[in-house]
Amino acid sequence: GTGVAPLRSLILEREARRMSNIGDISPSNGIGNTDDDDNILVFGCRKRSKDYYYSTEWEKWTDSNRLRMIPAFSRDQKHKLYVQRALRETDDGELIARHLLERGGAVYIAGGSKMARAVKDEIVEALGVRLDGGGKDAKRLLNKLKRKGLFSIEAW
Repeated sequence: GTGVAPLRSLILEREARRMSNIGDISPSNGIGNTDDDDNILVFGCRKRSKDYYYSTEWEKWTDSNRLRMIPAFSRDQKHKLYVQRALRETDDGELIARHLLERGGAVYIAGGSKMARAVKDEIVEALGVRLDGGGKDAKRLLNKLKRKGLFSIEAW
C-alpha cells in the first residue's frame, strides 16, 4: 500500500499526457497506447476498508478502461493473498510475460523489500517459462530493461 504513491504519479503523468496529447505518446517512451491493459496496477495492502489508498481514483480509471486493477488484500479472506500470488494467477500467469514480451511494457515495483523480491521472482519465473534460456534469459531481460529504465524496484 505505501509504495503506491510513486506508481500513482506515473499513471497521473501518463493520463495527463494522453488527455492533452502533448508530445509523443508511443509505447517506446513509456507513455503508451490507450487500451485498458496499458496501465496495470497490482495493488497490495492488508485490508480494503482501511488501506486501499486512492481507491476512488483507481475505480474511476478502471470504470473508464484506463486502468486494469489487480487488488491483493492480504487480510480480507481466510487465506492471505499477496501481490506476487495475484500476479501469478492473473490471466493464468500470462499477464506479466505478455506485458513485457509482447507489448514492450515496463514494470515498476514499489513497497517493502520482501514483497519486491517475491514479485521479481514471480516475474523471472513467468518469463523463464516463455524464454528458451529459462530463468537465466529472464534475468538477462530484466537487466536489459533496467538499463533502459523499463524495470525498476524502489523497496525499503
